[in-house]
Amino acid sequence: MKIGYTYTLASVAIVSIQQTCAFTRSTANPAFQTKLHSAPTTETSTVTSSTANANPGDRDILIRAARGEQVERTPVWLMRQAGRYMAAFREYSTKYPFRQRSETPAMAIELSLQCHRAYKMDGIIMFSDILTPLPTLGIEFDVIRGTGPLISTEISCLADVEKLNKVEDVDFDETLPFIREILGTLSKEAEAA
Repeated sequence: MKIGYTYTLASVAIVSIQQTCAFTRSTANPAFQTKLHSAPTTETSTVTSSTANANPGDRDILIRAARGEQVERTPVWLMRQAGRYMAAFREYSTKYPFRQRSETPAMAIELSLQCHRAYKMDGIIMFSDILTPLPTLGIEFDVIRGTGPLISTEISCLADVEKLNKVEDVDFDETLPFIREILGTLSKEAEAA
């Protein structure tokens, strides 16, 4: 199994996989080996067995599907709203604020692995938020329970934007060291799964 921290790819894969019944070969776009359809058509053939690109039992089915490769089955994973169905997850969210959970490696790793351990999904989704890099730019935020994201840094004009740190001047390894640690541990967990 592979793990990644790419929101765009994950978002595309989520929408595509949630809306599909079958992975099918595309004849319309030769740039992609496969295309996702809600139902097979006469121009496509449904993939039902292992392909030459994969060995049966490979745990990287989610990444292969996101790349557009043929896969032997639709990959499955859970993300978001774990607090609605996992009591263990809720225990953390009632005790610790969001940023503490997402920026403390031990907590973020545990929260990321809970669904995988419980349901043996094909992917591990890192517990984080797309807003995580904002403080490195000088924009403070928090995620408030029952409300959602709250950006506390006032940005109302061009002068406010110009006061922010420049992306090219930010050392993300220095300012967000927990990301590399979390991803490193989750990658090891995924490979061992």
